[in-house]
Amino acid sequence: MASTKRIILADGSRLLREMLHHVLAKAEYLEVVQELPQLAALGPAIRRFDPEWVILPLAFDQDAHNWLRSCMADFPSVRFLFLSAGQKQIRMRWQVSCEEIYPDLSLRELIQFLEKDRQHI
Repeated sequence: MASTKRIILADGSRLLREMLHHVLAKAEYLEVVQELPQLAALGPAIRRFDPEWVILPLAFDQDAHNWLRSCMADFPSVRFLFLSAGQKQIRMRWQVSCEEIYPDLSLRELIQFLEKDRQHI
């Protein structure tokens, strides 16, 4: 039996976070445990909720990328999924794997992807 995967939705527009929360709430094995409007609250939220996934928008400046690299080093088991709304792709990173890009995923495919047990491929 699949276990429920905890997700934090971070940064990005409130509308995007709410839309994702609504879609993910319908998935059987996914639970949005926190929505964060600011990246600064991400570290404490990861410590508190121990999520499998953090979903963020793809567009970041260099300072945010540096901060995120540090965050990934502090939390190597958390997978970071970057959504690009305009390009129909996701980019996934975590500490013990190289970056992977998945183009042109539907919402249903994204839900199936998040629900799978991915033990640091």
